[in-house]
Amino acid sequence: MYADSALSLVVPLSVIALVFITKRVVLSLFCGVVIAGVMMAQGWQDVAPYVWKHISSVFYGIDSSGEIVLATNGLYVFGFLLILGILSQLIAHSGGVGAFVAWARQRVKSPRGSEFVAFIAGVVIFIDDYFNALSVGQISRSLNDANGSTRERLAYIIDSTSAPICILMPISSWGAYIIGILESKHLALDSGAFLTLVASVWHNYYAWFALLMVFLSIYWQVYFKGMRTHVNVKRTIHDHAHSSSSIWLLIAPIALLIISVAAMLFYSGYAQSGSFSLMIMLQNTQTGFSLFWGGLFALCVSVVLCLRHLETDSIVPIIRYGVGSMMPAILILIFAWAIGPIINEDMQTGRYLAAFAQHYLAQNTTMILPVLLFVISGFIAFATGTSWGTFAIMLPIGSSIALSCGADYILSISAVLAGAVYGDHASPISDTTILSATGAGCDTQSHFITQLPYVSFAAAWALGSFCIASISGYVALGWIAGICGMVGSVYVMATRSAGDRNISSREKY
Repeated sequence: MYADSALSLVVPLSVIALVFITKRVVLSLFCGVVIAGVMMAQGWQDVAPYVWKHISSVFYGIDSSGEIVLATNGLYVFGFLLILGILSQLIAHSGGVGAFVAWARQRVKSPRGSEFVAFIAGVVIFIDDYFNALSVGQISRSLNDANGSTRERLAYIIDSTSAPICILMPISSWGAYIIGILESKHLALDSGAFLTLVASVWHNYYAWFALLMVFLSIYWQVYFKGMRTHVNVKRTIHDHAHSSSSIWLLIAPIALLIISVAAMLFYSGYAQSGSFSLMIMLQNTQTGFSLFWGGLFALCVSVVLCLRHLETDSIVPIIRYGVGSMMPAILILIFAWAIGPIINEDMQTGRYLAAFAQHYLAQNTTMILPVLLFVISGFIAFATGTSWGTFAIMLPIGSSIALSCGADYILSISAVLAGAVYGDHASPISDTTILSATGAGCDTQSHFITQLPYVSFAAAWALGSFCIASISGYVALGWIAGICGMVGSVYVMATRSAGDRNISSREKY
């Protein structure tokens, strides 16, 4: 209906504007659904049914025979979040968090050290971004709190590590999904879809620069203004020290969670495909199913491990605090998932932007095609809140234009992948933004505000590198210019920031 009209941008832009104005993500998303209802309805009487239909679709749908079909993947994710909340409180009430903090303080004694722990954990856990975001939060949250780092810093580290590392690792759920697109749309080179994706890794400036920015911001303790003013917004702590507790009451449950979910990811892929091929299993893995059943197994075993360290009246508080801590994230996810199909299918925002881009680029077949693809893919992902949806829309368009105008094919594909990840990072309605905040235990809006300057800074240097590589024809030249410029500018900012802190400290005396 709106595929050929700029009106398709009304809903996503309204939501993003409302997030900035109201600072309430749930309210902004709900308003977006209502606005879409007004635009799609034939009369006012159709607005309420439209709103209910899309919100309820997160939980169930109606098939062609009129039967109710549960939206099992989303329900599994909600169930996993509740399990994660209860598991967190179980670890806290058993004294595992307190014991771990006491142990870690003897070894990691600074914000920088605790943040590097989160960064390393994020790089190591590369199988899936959901899994990465939620598990790294469990590993690092208590240590970060103990050393004075903020929840917003942790959320930024998680978010800007999970998606980039997943897209740089072909053996991940992201890699499998992209390989599936390349194969189904016949976009791969003669060497095959896997090697085409591997070749794109060297050209994906943004993913590497996002990781580099995380490293530099930790090493030099770079704080942009938003990160200094938004500190532990809506953070809640329920820690219960126990004299007989051990750090294994934290390590064992988290290790169980990682191992069991990872095992279920591969099992579900095998169950769907019947193949033992690693890439085929990853292409067919059921993330929601794996998270829920792997998490439930970890929770059950952890209850047995922690039982003798729990007070008799602690069961109800564990469940109440655990469920309560996850309800804000679940509520935001409900509306984010409700508005996703509205933006993509009803408003057809991605199709409109893609058609606009294809028409413009077809008339301007210049050597800066990768630059334009990076910008357009970033805007589509920002407006729709999905990088995977952007991959599906822009990869066929970008590859066909690259072939027709003789642009660097791999660089063009990499620009689409890089731009989609940046748009996903920068979007307040992205599910990875929401889950990263949930994993870190901070407010989603606060995470969005504090992360935006960091990811945009990395994106600016990536854009410059794409431009240099496109014009010169040398990918290495883009690397040299981007890395030197980025490291140098971050160093200058870190030096000035340190100078300002010293001046402020002297003025106190």
